[in-house]
Amino acid sequence: MLLLDGEQINETITMADVIDALEQYYLQDGEKDAYVPERLFMNDRDNTAILMPSFYQDHYGAKCIGIAPGNVALNEPTLQGMFLLFDRQRMEPLGVFDARTITAMRTGAASGLSIKYLADKKAKTVGVIGTGDQGWSHLLAACAVRPIEKVLVNNRSEARLKDFVEKARKHFPDVDIQPSSTEQIAEQADIILTTTTSVEPVIPHVEGVEWKGRHIAASGAFKAHMQEVPDFLIEQADRIFVDSYAAYDECGEMRKAKEIGQDESRVKTLQELVKQGESAYTENELTIYKSVGMAIFDIITAKLIYERRKG
Repeated sequence: MLLLDGEQINETITMADVIDALEQYYLQDGEKDAYVPERLFMNDRDNTAILMPSFYQDHYGAKCIGIAPGNVALNEPTLQGMFLLFDRQRMEPLGVFDARTITAMRTGAASGLSIKYLADKKAKTVGVIGTGDQGWSHLLAACAVRPIEKVLVNNRSEARLKDFVEKARKHFPDVDIQPSSTEQIAEQADIILTTTTSVEPVIPHVEGVEWKGRHIAASGAFKAHMQEVPDFLIEQADRIFVDSYAAYDECGEMRKAKEIGQDESRVKTLQELVKQGESAYTENELTIYKSVGMAIFDIITAKLIYERRKG
């Protein structure tokens, strides 16, 4: 049985690998070989425990994670957990993988798909708000699908911001990476990535800023009282996409979207976006992709890791 930590996972697969795996899942109608039961949320004061089972092709998986927002003050990751992979027929345990890494990679990869299909192909500047695991994975995803030349980074913790910028500069030596205010991100970024658990919008209104032709991928807020994208952008958006319609129950952005008429009949899923192909892109639109996480993405990623390690 494999036992892999985050470093070993990153040595095995790349962000581009995961983006391709998720894309192929949709293009090849992978849902016909998938079964994803409803996930179980358990709130414990400010913390959240989540159990996410999934079945795909010959594998059964279960992700058990805990999200502790208070860990930020302790300089610890907010998400902790494990992903368990089994043979679907025999129920034989095949691997135990670090869930933080799998969660970050698959969420970043899904946002990467939204960027691939919706962002301007000439987009060169990306803004990252939130510098945890998700902020890093989303930066990797953006750079995997667009010719990024400049990265503007914002985080409420100066120490985490500094560490992130140093890491990014080492990983992308040819990219201009700068600590920035959210106002600078709103003014300059072609693509904005939000990866926080904020209960208040993190993208500010800046007078005179034009939002047409830009793409926002928001993946941090996962509870109804959380909201990263402000109301004015939800109202201005030409098109909104979600990973699943569960987002309407699980985050503030999509509750607001429904209030203004952007319900399930108008908002499309990531699956529909990928199926539409290159024709999905329309010039000079403001597009938003909102994700709350899907267990099928976890098992696709874990399956990829297992198959690569086994050769």
